[in-house]
Amino acid sequence: MRTNPRQHILDLWRAFARVTVNLGGWTWGGRDPSNSISDAEQILCLLYPATEIATFKLDRPDAIEDDVLAALKSMGSGLDIPMRILEALEQYLERYTDEQGPTFTGGSYLKTEEPGSEVKPEQSSYDITESYSISITLCLSAKGFLREFQRTVERAELRDRIAVAVTRMDERLTAAMVGLLRSFVINVLEPDSEAENRLLRTVSQGRVVGRTLTQDLRGQLQPVRDKLPELTFGLPPENERKLRDYPERFFECGWAWGVAADATEIDLPAAVGMRQPHGIAESRPVLHFTVNALDGLADLFSVRTSRQGLLTSEQQSLREALNLRWGLALQYWSTIATFGTGRWPAEDVPWETSDGQTSPYFSELVLTIVGLNQQNSAAAGDVVDRCVGVLEELAHRGRVSRRAVEEDRGISMHHPGVAMPLRGSELHGPPLIWVYTGYAPTLAKTAFRFAGVTTRRRTRARLVEVADAAVEHLLARRQQAVGLWDDPANAFPGVDPAPATPAWDITERAIEVFVTAAALIAAPPVADQRQIDHANAKIAEARHILDQERLTTPTAGGAQEQKLLREVGQLLNRAESLVSERPATAAALADKMLRDLDELAFARQAAIRSM
Repeated sequence: MRTNPRQHILDLWRAFARVTVNLGGWTWGGRDPSNSISDAEQILCLLYPATEIATFKLDRPDAIEDDVLAALKSMGSGLDIPMRILEALEQYLERYTDEQGPTFTGGSYLKTEEPGSEVKPEQSSYDITESYSISITLCLSAKGFLREFQRTVERAELRDRIAVAVTRMDERLTAAMVGLLRSFVINVLEPDSEAENRLLRTVSQGRVVGRTLTQDLRGQLQPVRDKLPELTFGLPPENERKLRDYPERFFECGWAWGVAADATEIDLPAAVGMRQPHGIAESRPVLHFTVNALDGLADLFSVRTSRQGLLTSEQQSLREALNLRWGLALQYWSTIATFGTGRWPAEDVPWETSDGQTSPYFSELVLTIVGLNQQNSAAAGDVVDRCVGVLEELAHRGRVSRRAVEEDRGISMHHPGVAMPLRGSELHGPPLIWVYTGYAPTLAKTAFRFAGVTTRRRTRARLVEVADAAVEHLLARRQQAVGLWDDPANAFPGVDPAPATPAWDITERAIEVFVTAAALIAAPPVADQRQIDHANAKIAEARHILDQERLTTPTAGGAQEQKLLREVGQLLNRAESLVSERPATAAALADKMLRDLDELAFARQAAIRSM
């Protein structure tokens, strides 16, 4: 791997500290005015690595690494840094809480579809699924950080202040979980509708759309359909009726861009007293927001969240309801993406959504879901082998691993970005769109995730090469004066230079890439069965020869002989403990044991001949 996540995170933190902490205070906003999403992204640029990577921890002032302190010296000493984070979290909670509770508005991230029109104040206050999702990540990271920091604090006043922040984070976390429940949708497709025709065209891959194909698709989606009636929170009753009365109809499920227009209130005890605004989003899943929600929920279901006990007992019921939706969304989209025995729909770039949009970015999103679904799959190797070629093609199409020329179509996915309509937003003003410019970091993160799943060295090498190319592309787009992101003009010809202010969405996506790369490096190396068998064969031979030596060497023999046999026995135990995860290392230890034992036997034979 050419990517050095530690150095990249330190470089980013150094630039972050210079930009964010001004005269001891926290400076909010960047290229876009502050909103609940961008401000969360800004905090997570610092907090996410600090809670995901042990050597970047900032919650124990006396244990912060020296190079981390040097990178963040603009924020003060080891004690000043966690205090700055506490102050930022308190300010964030104050900025995005009103008299009715936490708010999750999109604000300045919302754009109008028609050039020249303006976003109305009512539209700026729409709750956005991406705000729910990133709030889950922020609240979990903040709770873990604050709890650990509280253990190092002696002043009662400061401990109480931290406790208040934790309580308010819990309130926001609960509200975000309720919001994700109410923005999950099931769209039952009308027969012969454009949406159904697009779905069948996608899965058919040139084959005749006949009875056999539709029956096969219904059969593979049946496990998802069977569980959908269990979703009793947030969904309208007519969904269950349609699924029950029309078993032949196709459907799609996932997350809308906000609370769905037909969403019902959540009546679980944890949601009592929570603001549950009437939704306006069209009840149709949007790939971008579905993947965004899945990413946030991945943090909710992580081992760290369970190990640290970051959820309250009331939040556990919300977690279970979201876990069911998480599993169904993964299963549904993975089934569609890998349907058939020939070419998979995911291999047919670009992906076409049910509302008629096409983009290589949507292919990235589908592969992201497939990768998440393969985390604990026994057949992950075969799936990853087929997906790696698609990722390589996406790197080429997005001009991540290929040179771009002026007016290249591939540039548009980075600048101005992929625009997605927010259907239903026209209720209070002009139609709105959501623009995403993170094609490169999404590609890198997906490739690193796939690399962590596969056990095949060649496949992993290809995936790491795609990820490294995407990271190098990202690094080239850093702003020269600021050191943060994003300036596409550095990588693409004909693009106007960007303002010298940080775009927190891409900067935070870059941090996620580096954290994912660090997780891949921290995991055990790839070990295939052939290597394990080869190492076991050497270890078995060394064990047998050691037993022979112990049988023939007198216990009262030379001290050097007994010492050598003890050392070989210790190495043997070490090799056997490593063979399943690090077979090459185990084989190297076995080689040393075999050499030492052979030298002992040779020395004994030489002594006998001399006598």
